Amino acid sequence: MSRRLTILAVPLLLLLAAAFAALPGCDDERPKPVPATRPAAALDLELKPLTPLLPNRPTHVTVDRVGNVYWVQETDRGDDAMFVIGEGGIPRATQLAAPNIAALLGAADGARGNIHGIAAAADAGGDIYFYFVGVQGRRTLACIGAFTPKTEKVRILADTDAVAAATGMGRSLPLARGSVVSDGKIVWMWLRHTDNWAVFRLDPARVPASGAVQLPRAFENVRLEGRPIELTSEEMEISPAPGGALFLIDIAGARLARIAPDGEASIVRSLAGLPGVLSSPSVDANNNLVLFAGNGDIIGGKGQDPNAAAAGGKVESSYPALLIFKPDQIVSIGRDHMHAYPGFPIFATRLRQLVPHPSEGGWVSYDAGSGELLHVRTVENLWR
Repeated sequence: MSRRLTILAVPLLLLLAAAFAALPGCDDERPKPVPATRPAAALDLELKPLTPLLPNRPTHVTVDRVGNVYWVQETDRGDDAMFVIGEGGIPRATQLAAPNIAALLGAADGARGNIHGIAAAADAGGDIYFYFVGVQGRRTLACIGAFTPKTEKVRILADTDAVAAATGMGRSLPLARGSVVSDGKIVWMWLRHTDNWAVFRLDPARVPASGAVQLPRAFENVRLEGRPIELTSEEMEISPAPGGALFLIDIAGARLARIAPDGEASIVRSLAGLPGVLSSPSVDANNNLVLFAGNGDIIGGKGQDPNAAAAGGKVESSYPALLIFKPDQIVSIGRDHMHAYPGFPIFATRLRQLVPHPSEGGWVSYDAGSGELLHVRTVENLWR
């Protein structure tokens, strides 16, 4: 009889040992699981229209500290103008327009150009910083400037010659594409073309009320694990990151990186397996990374950093979707849980910016698919 008990006890002891080894805090050498994708158990994504715009246009959006939303759409005619919408919900044009900027650069009638980016600062003036490039005949026009909403004053901070000298681009400056982003405290200006690039860092609190400013480079080089990264690709974009850093989204390299103030970069996560139609990165109220992924071709990971996958994890979702990357999981709010007005083409939603809304939460974004300017935010789902 005792032999039977012994035979039965051995597997029981083995089971108890396995269970004890699986308890949290036990020291084992088993690999840790990568974050799994989970549908948002109690969240939907609300897409609230602010104003209709033209679809499929290069569009730049920013929000000031009191919640006024500014935007500019690049036009083929080169007569760009910035608009604003406030509490009243009625859009109006501002004095930040291509003809006015060209006039400040000494150009006569007939000049045209595009505003490549806008970003609001959170200082007392609440200025909107911009980059402009245009032409008058064969003359190149370019500048970095600021617009003061209270006075409608447009100021040139660095004219064509100053920008050409600071970037080192010289006569190739008209080929450069500009991006302007801000976390409220810092404004970054990124100019790049296929052969050259420069990132400038401005402190709005130190920008004088009049006159030109110096253009200090944020960093001379960007290095990832000792290797240089050339910020020249059209498939790259930047956005503010916590701690005075920048997010760099690199579609061709299938990676999302963080660039520290000294130019040292680190991988945040791999983009392999995600659609190639991605918004600029942002963070939510809990400092979680947030991306909006449109419905498009999947990034295959060609050219991806070999160590990037360690920071990733497989993402399973029905696209388009808002993806929230938490430390232990990836939360997906897919198209079945995105809500807009009847007839809104949710399946074709393509958000390219996620600009935080300081007073109402969520983000403001332009949807290239519908042409709508949207207030995007997560809301509780009361029907689940």
